Formats: sequence, C-alpha cells, structure tokens
Amino acid sequence: MRGRGPRGTLAPPPLRRTMNLARASSLLFGVELVNTAIGFFGTVYFARELGATLLGIFFLFEATLYTMATVVDFGLRGAVEKRISAGDDPSRMFGAALALKLLLIAVVSVIVLAIRDPLTAYIGTDLTWELIGVVIAFELSMLVIHVLQGELRVAQTAVLHFLRSLTFVTVAVALLQYGYGVRALVYALLVSYTVLLVGASLRVSTPIARPGRRHLRSLYDYAKFNGIWGLGGHVYNWMDVIVIGFFLSQAAVGAYELAWRLTTTAIMFSTVFARVLFPQLSAWQADGAVERVRDLVSDAMTVSLLLIVPSVVGVAVIGREILGVIFGAEYAIAAAAFLVLMIEKLPQAVNLVFDKAIQAFDRPKYGAIATVVSLSMNIGLNVLLVPRYGLVGAAAATLLSVVVNTAILGYYLRRLTTVRFPARDVGWLVAAALAMGAALVALVRTIAVDTPVTLAAAVAFSAVVYGAGVLASPSLRAKIVENVRNVRE
Repeated sequence: MRGRGPRGTLAPPPLRRTMNLARASSLLFGVELVNTAIGFFGTVYFARELGATLLGIFFLFEATLYTMATVVDFGLRGAVEKRISAGDDPSRMFGAALALKLLLIAVVSVIVLAIRDPLTAYIGTDLTWELIGVVIAFELSMLVIHVLQGELRVAQTAVLHFLRSLTFVTVAVALLQYGYGVRALVYALLVSYTVLLVGASLRVSTPIARPGRRHLRSLYDYAKFNGIWGLGGHVYNWMDVIVIGFFLSQAAVGAYELAWRLTTTAIMFSTVFARVLFPQLSAWQADGAVERVRDLVSDAMTVSLLLIVPSVVGVAVIGREILGVIFGAEYAIAAAAFLVLMIEKLPQAVNLVFDKAIQAFDRPKYGAIATVVSLSMNIGLNVLLVPRYGLVGAAAATLLSVVVNTAILGYYLRRLTTVRFPARDVGWLVAAALAMGAALVALVRTIAVDTPVTLAAAVAFSAVVYGAGVLASPSLRAKIVENVRNVRE
C-alpha cells in the first residue's frame, strides 16, 4: 500500500532499483579511457605498419562484419535488456533471445557463403569464414553483455570491455610480427570477442530457461521497431565507409575511418553515460518516477556535451596537424572531413540522451520512425555527395542525417515528458570553448605543432584553459562537485 506524502497526497512508489550513476559512469569512463588509450596507440601502430590501403581493407571487413551483426541482432539485444531491466521473467527472456539469435546467425551465414565472390572483391581479400566466425563471437558476447546491463550491473561490464580491447591489440601486434598482415587484425577480433563472451558468461546471474510463446512474442514486439532503430545506428556508423569503399579507394577508406575514430574519442564519455543512463531510466519509468526521469534527461544533455564542444573548437584550429602528426602525412587528406565529423558529434551527443530516454519509455516505434527518415537521408546523401565531394561529402551526409534524427527524437520525447534544454549551462560551455580556441590560436602562432611533443602540449594547454572556464560557472562547478562526491560514496 502506498504511503502518504505531504498534506495527505499520495507519495510516489518506492524506487526499487537505483544505481549510483556518477560512480557507474565514472568507472566505465575510466575503463573506456584506458581502452581508448590502448586502442589509440594500437591504431597508430597499425596505421604506420600496414599503410592506408591495407588498413582500409580491414575497415571494410569491419563494415561488413557489423552489417551482418545488425541483421543478425535486429533489435534483440536492446529488447532483452529492456525486458530484464523491467523485471519481466528474465530467465525465459534470456532463453528466447538466445534461440532467436542462433536462428538468425545460421540464416545470415548461409547468405554470406552464397555471395562469397562479390564480397571478396569488395573487401579486397577472401575473409568469408573469418567473417562468419567473428560475427558469431561478437553477437553472442554482446547478448550476454546486454543481459548484464539489464541486471543494472553496467559498471561490471567495464573490466570485460577492457580485457577485450587489451586482447585485440596484444594479439594483433603479435601476429603482425609473424607476417600475418591484415589477417592479424581479423584474427585478433575473433580472439577478443571470444574472451568477452567467456568473461561475460561467467559474470551473468540470470540463468537461461526454456522460453514460451509469450516471451518470443514479447521480444519480437519490442525488437521489430528496435531493430529498425539499430539499423539506423549501423547506417550512421558505417554507411559512409561502405559507400567510400565503392566510389573511392581503400586508402581513402583508411584515412576517413581514422578521422572518424578520433572523433569517437571525443564522444566517448557521452556514449558511456548513455549506456549507464538507459537501465536507470527504464527502472525509474517502470516505478512511475516520471519527475526523476525528466530531471535526469535535462542534466544528461549537459554532461553529454561537456567534452564535445571544446573538441569541435580544437579540431577547427589544429585538425590537420592532429592527423598528420599522429598517423602520418598520407592521412591528412581527411582533415576537412575530420572537422565536419567533429561538428556532427554535437547533435549526436544530444541524440544519445533522447535515444535512451525514448527506449526507457518503451516506445521503440518512435525511434524506428526517426530511423527510417534519417536512414533514407543518409544513404541517399552518401550516394549523391561522395562521388562529387569525396570524404567531405560523406561527412556532410552523416551530419545532416543525425540532425534530422535528433530533431525527430526530440519531438517524440516531448510527447512523453517535459524536455528542458539546459541552455544556460551549455551556453557557458560554448563560451569556455571559444576562449580556449582563442588561446590555442595564439599558441600555434608561437610554436609549430608538428611533433608529438608539441601536439601533446597544445592539447594539455587547451584542456587547462577550458577546464578553468567551465569551473568558473557556479552552476557547473556545483554539479561537478556533487558528482565527485557521489563517486566517492
């Protein structure tokens, strides 16, 4: 029976499942920071060891891999996480997801074998069996990871992602020494996702039970829209690379994808925070704590944009130097695309928050509608712009489609709850970033940013100036102090 609040009003239901968001996101961010460092230095080594063309072959393999994985999953991972986080017969939901997953893997593997020759011509070498093996390891490992997240144990997945990243780089570097070439990276992917699968399986507490028709139907009802949503995410991540592979060279693929991966480091914390955000929003929405959901969505937008805004300014000033110093002169052809891709991360940061909020309200249909519109735009614009404008055209196609997707998600989210954009806090972030940009321009006029040491110094200088600007805001400073205290609890 509900208790009574002030003046005889009904009190809200108790919150049965609550995470320390500051601690969970900080732990995940810390691990992701280490993962990014490992992956970054590994990628620098691979870029210099293989060159843009061979690295482009590996990126095309990855694009094909994740295309297969998107079809194999088609929303099942998100569906099982939603059902388990809501406490809906977890064991049977896990069993239903596994059964559907294995069926889809078998079907897609047969199709891949049937198109082996054209697939080999597109990628640049025959990696068909390796492709099937990696997608099996990837899909099963990610299914178990999403079960862990559905158990509100997101922070416990941190060490697993760290082990996967470390395994990938270690195995790839070792195999490169033995002359495996691009296959070194492919085999490293297979080993790393196998390690992730074993580690996640040992940690998950939800047993697998035989599902009934209701459980299969429940997953299907959520996944049929969530799968379209997931397809949109795949198109966002890989369509530009896929189209560049058709119209341009493998070297262009290599340069563009490296620029893209650098921009993902800027949005890393936003992505990590969104992963923590979803199960908590889902649990609070199931408990009827609508006001807490609304407030968290507003605060999450500020957090999500915290590192993106200065990154855009920094790339505008020294983007070409970043690519040339880190990877080599041949990769600087993507400098203009690098800036456009970094600008694209601004709407993408807000998109991550809207996306998780709508999923938490169990409205995957809204995400599917936004995805169909933006997906169609992305494909059409890539095909139209890449042959004419090259790498910048690919980046512009991604930017425009993300802006449209975010606007549609925002419209639908406003129908579910009040959305308050934190204009004052975000405005302060922009002002701090512009001050940082002015200081950086003055610095690069004094010293040439053409070595790793001077690049590191420029980045560190920019971070200090921006950090001081952010902390000068009483509102932002109070929020940062509060989150630091939450991490220590």
